[in-house]
Amino acid sequence: MNKYTYRILAATVVMALSLGVGAEAKGSVTRTTTDPSITEKALAAQMNQVSKDKTVNFNNMLIQKNLADSLGNVAAPEASNLDIDLRGAVTTAIKNNRDITIADLQRKEAEAAVSQAAAAKNPSVSYSWTGNQFKTRVVPATTGSMNNRSYSQGVNVSFPIWTGGNVEGQINKARYNKNIADVNYYMTEADTKLSAVKAYYTWLEDIKLAEVQDQSVSDYASHLNNVQQQFDAGIVAKLDVLTSNVSLANAKQSSIAAHNARDVAEANLNNIMRIPMNTKLNPLDKDFPEPDFDITMDQAILMAQKYRWELIKADYNVRIANEQLRVARSGYMPTFSVGGGYNWDSAAISKIDKDDWALKGTASWNIWDGGATQAKIKSAKEAIKVAQEDLLKARETVELEVRQDYLNILAYKEQIRATEAAVAEAEEAYKIATVRYQSGVGINLDVLDAELQLNTARTNYITALYNYNIGLATLEHAMGIPAVIHPEFAKAGK
Repeated sequence: MNKYTYRILAATVVMALSLGVGAEAKGSVTRTTTDPSITEKALAAQMNQVSKDKTVNFNNMLIQKNLADSLGNVAAPEASNLDIDLRGAVTTAIKNNRDITIADLQRKEAEAAVSQAAAAKNPSVSYSWTGNQFKTRVVPATTGSMNNRSYSQGVNVSFPIWTGGNVEGQINKARYNKNIADVNYYMTEADTKLSAVKAYYTWLEDIKLAEVQDQSVSDYASHLNNVQQQFDAGIVAKLDVLTSNVSLANAKQSSIAAHNARDVAEANLNNIMRIPMNTKLNPLDKDFPEPDFDITMDQAILMAQKYRWELIKADYNVRIANEQLRVARSGYMPTFSVGGGYNWDSAAISKIDKDDWALKGTASWNIWDGGATQAKIKSAKEAIKVAQEDLLKARETVELEVRQDYLNILAYKEQIRATEAAVAEAEEAYKIATVRYQSGVGINLDVLDAELQLNTARTNYITALYNYNIGLATLEHAMGIPAVIHPEFAKAGK
């Protein structure tokens, strides 16, 4: 099919469609049209229909103006300044974190549950009193009637001797749950510490990166000034001025983005510390630290297997599952209890007071419960297997995590040295390129490329320092090192 045939077919299709539309218009009330005025009327009708239900403002500029008018007299909160270092940021975050507060309340709740479970082993004492008043009709009627009252009261004591292991199992489960609540509390502190460390170092990194971008703008501006002077003297071409201007403009955009990232990181750190968002932070740590790293991988793994919170919780879950099996088996066991009581009755009509006391012992044994106990035992055994597998899985996961964190630290350490050397070399290359261009033996592209390489090297160096410090904090968290030295930890260390 040639292009002329294609055009004929296209025209035919258009004519057919036009005829179809006209026919539809004649034979139906609903019309299809491309008349702009009719389309506008239809849209206006739809908007009027919407406006009957709710008013929708599509003019964003008007919204902004209205907001400005309504908030014009509202004073913005004053920003405060705060000098902060890493220790202060972490301490503040842990002190103000709501998740830690909730975890502490859950600890107290779990402790109360232990007392509740243990109460089942204690004797129970109950007191009851019953009184009533009634009228008694006496025959013959001449004697009238008599108002009478009576009452009774009693004290009963019950003491469980043996529950087949049910009560003991429930108590142990409650204690293990209390231990898990403690672990959750410590883990929440550790998580908060890691989040605060990451937020602080991210903020510090963005500060340093913003400084790098500002330096790059300064370097490009200085070079552009030199290029402009040489162009005015007729030494270099206009192209050098244009390309230098473009590089400066790009550097300014990068600087704006870097400053914005710094401000966002500052707000995020304020949020984690739960202080006002508009607080202006001043870092006391001007540079990234580079602490020593002298622990072996095997030592790190061994410590994690011993202290990692998730492993401790998984181990307690295995113990809870075993206690649940003990509770289930108690369904086959007899129960024994002893008790006693004292009761005193009095009735006015008989003028008789009666009191009695009794000691009793109770034995109960569920011979057959339809297989319910057997099913509970089977379920408890399977739950033990699940808990054991979860523990093994957790150990493997923790070991892998520690290995990865450890190897990452080693890589970050090497990156620091490599990027540090790259910065020194890039600075020298930029100086040489600048001098060569000023002397008339170099080209503009060499200077621009050298500045770009210098900016990249400085950025990579800061990133390497950031990664190293974050890596240390991450490994510390993976090893289960507590964020706060509580009294129980201090005692364990002695």
